[in-house]
Amino acid sequence: MHNPVRILSNFEGLSHTAQAAGSSIFEYTGSEGAIRFLAKCLHSDLVIVNIDTKKLLLGCALKWIMPFLRFRIVSVDLILRTPRSFRARVLARIKRALFKKVSRFILYFKNVEGCERFYGIDAERVVYVPFKVNSWEKLEHETPPTNEGEYVLCAGRSLRDVKTFVEAMRQVPWPGILLQQNSELLSGNGTEAWSGELPANLRLMIDEGDRQQTFIRYLSNARVVVIPRFKHDIAPTGISTYLLAMALNRCVIISEGPGANDVLRDEAVIVPPEDPEMLAAQIKLLWSDTASRVALAARGREYASRAAGETRLFRDILCASLAVLTEQQSFEFQQIRETE
Repeated sequence: MHNPVRILSNFEGLSHTAQAAGSSIFEYTGSEGAIRFLAKCLHSDLVIVNIDTKKLLLGCALKWIMPFLRFRIVSVDLILRTPRSFRARVLARIKRALFKKVSRFILYFKNVEGCERFYGIDAERVVYVPFKVNSWEKLEHETPPTNEGEYVLCAGRSLRDVKTFVEAMRQVPWPGILLQQNSELLSGNGTEAWSGELPANLRLMIDEGDRQQTFIRYLSNARVVVIPRFKHDIAPTGISTYLLAMALNRCVIISEGPGANDVLRDEAVIVPPEDPEMLAAQIKLLWSDTASRVALAARGREYASRAAGETRLFRDILCASLAVLTEQQSFEFQQIRETE
């Protein structure tokens, strides 16, 4: 490509990476209205949309109306849920039609069976890119905690099956913490703000400020970090939590599903979703077996170090995005290498 590639994206972090590549002109699209966004699309070669489903659908609609336009659409970290109500199923069919105009879906997980079944996102258009460790640029220069940990921790706001965690903690004698944000922050993220009775060994803690340092402190002092998920999840949840926990040398138990057993091997304990008995059994094992806990934490720390931080992530996303302009079906970018 001899002429500079004109990239339009709401992923502001890509700007520096695109400029460093030397062959791209990057324009940031922030909170402007639909008309302004669509006007910018007309003068772009590549439109990279991160998470924002509304912008993604607008770009797809424009491509349906004016199929001769040159710009290609790349979706990053599209968050989809299983459609349950009649309204959700109708909207899913509309999205399915519009998503046909997306050239590439960059996702942080590999199992796209549910996304294909409900939204027509076929595996041929999907590229897996490992997510990054939040705050890695700081954590990589620090010695991870070596303490044994004081409690079992469940934290995070997206699609956490809190009920299963609470029921599992009723079956173990050790202390636990359920760390939640206020109900306003939890609303819309599929996690219940717990209001029921808790077993005597489990405390509910509220982080009102959504502060990263608070989150890190709780993770650092946990012996086991639990990420309980629902059976019917078709998108990942808990990836940033388990990567941060691993970077902090903590042991992780996560329910199977996208972003877990399709990405992880022996870096975490993976349990069936919505099964409090199995979860309790694995908590007992990890809490009591020091050798298993140390070995698991070491494998997790190594996995997190390979995931690294934003620099690696942005480079992978840009490389995977630019490849659609040359119709490449394969391309090179640094990702977590799987052992054969």
